[in-house]
Amino acid sequence: MLLIIAMRSRVFIICLAMALSVPMVLADDGLRALKSLKNARTLDVSAKPFDAASVQGRPVVVAFFASWCPPCTNEFDEMAKVQKSFRDRPVTFLGINLFEAWGGKKDSVRMARFIARTRPDFALIEGNQEISAAFGTIDRIPTMTVFGADGREVWRFVHERGASKTHATAAEIINALK
Repeated sequence: MLLIIAMRSRVFIICLAMALSVPMVLADDGLRALKSLKNARTLDVSAKPFDAASVQGRPVVVAFFASWCPPCTNEFDEMAKVQKSFRDRPVTFLGINLFEAWGGKKDSVRMARFIARTRPDFALIEGNQEISAAFGTIDRIPTMTVFGADGREVWRFVHERGASKTHATAAEIINALK
């Protein structure tokens, strides 16, 4: 009987370890993650539409954000600097809105203010749990991921609770794109 319990415990631990490792595997496959956006809804206030097929063979910078997140405003400002310096290079920038209704308050006026304040020159996608899972289960914002032209993740920033560093900087993004 003890042998059966020990075997079941090992099987459970192995299954748990496999389940926890799946999101990280998906996060490494940027093309698959980006293709998960194929039918995603572009936010009504988005500056540009998004075509998932257009990112193949290009580096991609993805920022996960919410309009109520102060560090997300700073991160969008940093992305704008990078966009200016990479204007003549084939790099796709994308914002994915997650946790917008956190605290039960989804507010279109607040989102419009965020867009007016940050003026993103890239598509904004309405995120959901499936999109979050495709990118490695995003559970903090801002989170930024940079994918190389081959679709592999080359850099990630996650704003950790209590950290003094709150967002990715233009220098970090540029370095990841080199």
